[in-house]
Amino acid sequence: MNIAQQRQALVGEVMINIRAIAERGIDRSSLARIKDEVMRLATRRDLFPLEEFPAVEGGTSSMYRLSEDADHRYALYVSCPAQGRSTPPHNHTTWAVIAGVHGREHNKLYRRLDDASEEGVGRVELTGELDIVPGKALAMMPDDVHSIHLGEDGPHLNLHIYGVSIEHIHTRTAFDMAAGTTRTFPAAKGVKVAQGAL
Repeated sequence: MNIAQQRQALVGEVMINIRAIAERGIDRSSLARIKDEVMRLATRRDLFPLEEFPAVEGGTSSMYRLSEDADHRYALYVSCPAQGRSTPPHNHTTWAVIAGVHGREHNKLYRRLDDASEEGVGRVELTGELDIVPGKALAMMPDDVHSIHLGEDGPHLNLHIYGVSIEHIHTRTAFDMAAGTTRTFPAAKGVKVAQGAL
């Protein structure tokens, strides 16, 4: 088998296990088990050669899709953002796991301070920071808030998995910390399909 075939065989195996865990319900404990599965895939750095996944230019995505169910659940991506890219603090409205493969993806973690009762208003405070590097992963519940910051030390390549595909999440909330306001973070556009994707 070539690299793409080896990669997708392992992706298929990992996704079967993730579906089995998720179908029993998502909480912090089950999400930790999903993180372990994604980490198992991420340790196979040989299956994710940087030359096969160059940084995506244009659009609002930096991702190559590896797997997605027909109903747009359980979507797995290679994320390879350009150096210097960053996102505002935001949630996903679905569970997510990020696992390091190549480079360093700096994540800032936040806690929401208000009760989300007033539209367009939202305050968050920084609670921690984590570098996603090989051997490290971050698991997030639907309301968890994070931001991503890429330095000039790329290239960067990580695995991202979401309970619902990033192209079909239209209700993510992004936070402006200085203004104390929120806006809807649009669904991703410009996602590419990885060679051999399921």
